[in-house]
Amino acid sequence: MRKIILYGSPLWKTCPPVKEVLSQSNVQYLYVDICESIGRLKSFLRVRDTSEAHREAREKHQAGIPCLAVDDQVILVKNAEHMRELIEECQLAAENA
Repeated sequence: MRKIILYGSPLWKTCPPVKEVLSQSNVQYLYVDICESIGRLKSFLRVRDTSEAHREAREKHQAGIPCLAVDDQVILVKNAEHMRELIEECQLAAENA
């Protein structure tokens, strides 16, 4: 089974819809609310600060969420529609259904 982690926050407007798409698509994933604790924020920052996908977000001093980590690949998710595309492209539902 693939390791799928969604980093986000309910306070960020694009995160709840992305999380909903994953749940409705029957993708098994771990959700990390980066605002829940300092430890969770630090775990996300370790990913963000080393990810090429987040280079532009770092340069613009943006949070970089929602962020999907699939195995060793890190993807900055734009919105719910982008998440639907990623589910198909990465075959997330098929391997986790």
